[in-house]
Amino acid sequence: MSWILFSILAAFIWAIVNTVDKYVLTKWVKKPIIPVMIMGIIGLIVALIIFLINGYSYLSAGHIGYGLLAGIFYIVANVFYFKAAKIEEISRVAPLFHLAPLFLLILAAIFLGEIFTPLKYLGIFLLVIGSILISSRSIKIKLGKAFWLMIMSTIFFSFDLVITKYLLGFADFWTIFAYIRIGAGLGLIPIFYLYSGELKDLITKHGKKVVGVISANETLNVLGVLSATIASALGFVTLVEALASIQSLFLFIIVVILSIFYPKILKEEIKKSTVLLKLIAIILMLTGAILIA
Repeated sequence: MSWILFSILAAFIWAIVNTVDKYVLTKWVKKPIIPVMIMGIIGLIVALIIFLINGYSYLSAGHIGYGLLAGIFYIVANVFYFKAAKIEEISRVAPLFHLAPLFLLILAAIFLGEIFTPLKYLGIFLLVIGSILISSRSIKIKLGKAFWLMIMSTIFFSFDLVITKYLLGFADFWTIFAYIRIGAGLGLIPIFYLYSGELKDLITKHGKKVVGVISANETLNVLGVLSATIASALGFVTLVEALASIQSLFLFIIVVILSIFYPKILKEEIKKSTVLLKLIAIILMLTGAILIA
C-alpha cells in the first residue's frame, strides 16, 4: 500500500508549506497571489529539469492538451481561493478546501469508474468532516460569497485531479507531472501580466531573502504535488485525496508546537472551548484513515 505512504508524505509536506505560507503572508506579503506566481516559475523549472534528466514519455497531442488543461484548472482553483481569502477570514475559508474529496468521489466515479465499499465511503466522509472541524475555530460555516468561491475552487481542483489520474494510465508520473506544471505556467501568464509589479515591489521592499524563503517553500509545495501524483499513480485518486486531508492534523500539531515553544515565529490562541472539538476531529480522522487504508 505504498500509495498510503506517498499520500501521508504529501499531507505532511503541505502542512509545513501552509505553516510557512501563514508566516510569509503575515510578515511580508499582502497579496497571496505572489507565492503562486513563484510556484508557477518553480514548476516550469522542475518540468525542464525532468525533461533534461528523464525525458518525457510519449503522449498524443490530445493527452498533452489534457495535461495542460489540468494545470490551468489548478491555477483557476487557486484564483478562486485567493478571491475568497480576500473577502473572508482565512480561518473560515481554508477548511472548505477539504470539501474537495466529496466532489472528487463523484467525478472519479463518473469518469474513472472508482467505486468503493460502503465502509470506504464512510471513511472518506469521516476524514472530510474531521479535517474541516480541526481546521475551524467553530462548527459554523458562513454561506456567503466566499463559500461559493471556495466551492468553485474545490470543483476545479477536483477536475485537475481526475484528469491527472486519467493521464497516468498513458504515461509515467514524471511526464504527467511535468506537462501539468507547464499548463500551470501557461495559466499564470495573465496573472503575471496583472501582478508582476507586485512581485517587483516585494523584492524592492524586503530584498531577495524574502523571495528566497518563498521560493524554497514553493519548491517544497511542488514536491508535495509530486508525492500526491505518485500516490495517484499507485492508488485510487479519491482515496489519495481523502487521506491527504490529514494535512489538517499535521498542521494543527505544527501550530501547537510553534505556539508553545516558538511563539515569535507563529502563535495561535487555542481556547479550552475548542479543545474538545479538536479531539473529536482527530478521532474522526484516524477512524476514517483506518477505514480507507
